[in-house]
Amino acid sequence: MADIEIYTGHFGSGKTEIVLNRAIEYASRGESVHVVDLDIVKPYFRSREIRHFLAEAGVHLVMPGEGLTDADLPVVSPSILGTLTSAKGKILFDIGGDPMGATALGAFAPLLKKREYQMFLVLNPYRPFTKDIPSVTKMIKDIEVSSRLTVAGIVSNPNLGRETRLTTILDGNAKIREIANALNLPIVFYGVSAEYTDRLSEKLDRPIQKVMNFLLLPWELEEGQVFQIDPFLRLPQTRRDFDAKS
Repeated sequence: MADIEIYTGHFGSGKTEIVLNRAIEYASRGESVHVVDLDIVKPYFRSREIRHFLAEAGVHLVMPGEGLTDADLPVVSPSILGTLTSAKGKILFDIGGDPMGATALGAFAPLLKKREYQMFLVLNPYRPFTKDIPSVTKMIKDIEVSSRLTVAGIVSNPNLGRETRLTTILDGNAKIREIANALNLPIVFYGVSAEYTDRLSEKLDRPIQKVMNFLLLPWELEEGQVFQIDPFLRLPQTRRDFDAKS
């Protein structure tokens, strides 16, 4: 993988969860990791929602400045430029999967083209706007035109949220392989819910990214909970726990 990984995808693709899991996995190996939150499309499921947790995990989050954290406008922090020019280690971009999100990324296209980067489309075939070849083709074209960058491959991440089952993943991967072949794009890796990774490790033809659910909607949280984590990280699991450490 290139030092700069850019992830884009439509709402519901699981793109942000992919970014968070990869970032935390890299950090757990001792690598320096920066996550650039350029997802300006939706109010939920953004990397910035668990920024305090990411700091505890050793992940540096780059996002809009104080007072603009929850903005849904194309606000680009100058710190992104500093990250691209001087940060060491891995830089992961979380980009909204529409022309507005891609346009925000396009502001950095000249600098990104001077460095080694890879942009991936996170694809969930169970979402209405990415369920077939024509819709995915149009989405990729729109993203590439707006960002002035090229999609290098697909991350297969079929899921139905909490309703995901083993057959959901297997059937979804088959559909994504059909789409990827038609577009002549490689599947880079498979995103697989943590409960199924062991069962699928020998059945898939590409690497697996174990996906924990870090981001939950407010009504999905238990009292005091703000996210779920893999126990091996040994990090605070609730806002109450985090506040107790502060």
